[in-house]
Amino acid sequence: MSDTPVQQEERTRTTNEVPRSMPVATDELIAFCPKCKTMETLWFSGNTLVQTRKFSQDGPHVYHDCGSDEPCRLLIRFQKPR
Repeated sequence: MSDTPVQQEERTRTTNEVPRSMPVATDELIAFCPKCKTMETLWFSGNTLVQTRKFSQDGPHVYHDCGSDEPCRLLIRFQKPR
């Protein structure tokens, strides 16, 4: 018994899909932009910034998209003890 065209298309579509893997965030830091004073929590996987729309990484430095030539200051996030 042969598959119908719809069944063949469905099987082809499911076998050709490649799952996307997200990097596992291992560190959480707060970025402070010296130009516009934005503060935002950023996630890192090892020493690499997990992709975001507002921040980019160039080597060890992280920059905000406001146009600052100066890199953001990265701060450790403290949690209150319970």
